[in-house]
Amino acid sequence: MSVTVDPYQAMASIADSTTCPGGQCILSFPTVPAGKRLVITSVSAQLGPAANQLVLEGNGVSFFVPKSDVNIGYLASQVTLYFDAGTTPTARIFTGNATQHTSLIVTLVGHFVPSA
Repeated sequence: MSVTVDPYQAMASIADSTTCPGGQCILSFPTVPAGKRLVITSVSAQLGPAANQLVLEGNGVSFFVPKSDVNIGYLASQVTLYFDAGTTPTARIFTGNATQHTSLIVTLVGHFVPSA
């Protein structure tokens, strides 16, 4: 018996990190469709000097993804996170310095599988 795997890739962005209330930018991704389970396998992000990590949230999960080096402006990481049908994955970025006008971009890559 083979399982149908549908590829997933989504990008969300905020043009200026100083516009985020309370220094927390939240980027939302498409809601997982009915009958599917989303498996995220990779996350990449442009964070510039505004942040050193992001938090992937949704489905009761909070998963911290740090930059590999605080001196670079991006992160790229292999992950394995699951989001059930009806949930909306989000990336929360804490931007402590309100004077850093940084464009934030997050890309999630993975696939859909039928929900159990």
